Amino acid sequence: MIYVFYGDDGFSAHEALGELLESVGPPEVRDANVTRLEASEFSIERFGAAAMVVPFLADRRVVVVSGLLSAAEGSHAQRGRARAAAAADPAAGLVELLEALPPTTDAVFLDGKLTPSNPLRGAIRKLGPERATVREFPALRRDALDAWVRQRAEAKGAQIEQRAVALLVEHVGSDLWTLDSEIEKLAIYCAGRPVTAEDVGALVSQTREASIFALVDAVMENRTDAALKVMSRLLGGGTTAQAQIAMIARQARMVALAQELARSQVARDDWGKRLGTSSDFVVRKVADQARRFPPEAVRRLYGLLVEADLAMKTGGASDELALTELIARARA
Repeated sequence: MIYVFYGDDGFSAHEALGELLESVGPPEVRDANVTRLEASEFSIERFGAAAMVVPFLADRRVVVVSGLLSAAEGSHAQRGRARAAAAADPAAGLVELLEALPPTTDAVFLDGKLTPSNPLRGAIRKLGPERATVREFPALRRDALDAWVRQRAEAKGAQIEQRAVALLVEHVGSDLWTLDSEIEKLAIYCAGRPVTAEDVGALVSQTREASIFALVDAVMENRTDAALKVMSRLLGGGTTAQAQIAMIARQARMVALAQELARSQVARDDWGKRLGTSSDFVVRKVADQARRFPPEAVRRLYGLLVEADLAMKTGGASDELALTELIARARA
């Protein structure tokens, strides 16, 4: 059987793969019957050598290929533009080989988001549902994401209050890898009692993002007293002055990038990928700061960050003093 698992939700795609791997046989023989290939190392010869042999002391053999379909999009476009005899397509002849797979072999193609015109996906789909299963795993949104969090918590033996679900999703977004990890920690932490919003605020690492936004707001709005209070609260929570400066620098970079995205009229739905975050909360806050603060203020903050970093690295000031001076000088 041939499987294509693709989409923004890589977590669910990998879980689907995990279910397939269980069909190989007991764990002690699984490694000998599972071959993994990346697109960069793929060739028809290597794929055939792994796929066209009978399983070894197991029920099935599985060959997992990652990134090949998206790589085919780039090479296809490049060949179309060049129309020249470039290097041979490593996936040429793949469909013919897939048609000849023995019934004991499963071929799984894992990938991210693909364009509707992806040539390899289309060719595999034409093999028919009796030969190929093509599944897209889009990123979960809103109600579906809330339901996933509740189901995941129940699977880990925990109940989670709706306010806690909303807070967790707000700060983590649709990154299921991180959500699963945070739910695991919350389930262990609460030890049988319902998970509350207060538990999320105390334990989930992403909630510190809210404090960093508050700190950046206070610094750039010249609210020194408020900035110092947030700084002190973060220090009390274990976030060092050096870490705070690093997070302020990251936030200043994101605001500057968001201002450029706004000037270029990039669609808001694409901002998360450009900013390097899957959290809708972070995108909304960055967009708000990019709108409220002029570029000159962001550049000035960058300058203060460079001076604070230099002071810490040269021993001109302790980490905490350098951060305090940054906040004080931002008001000057």
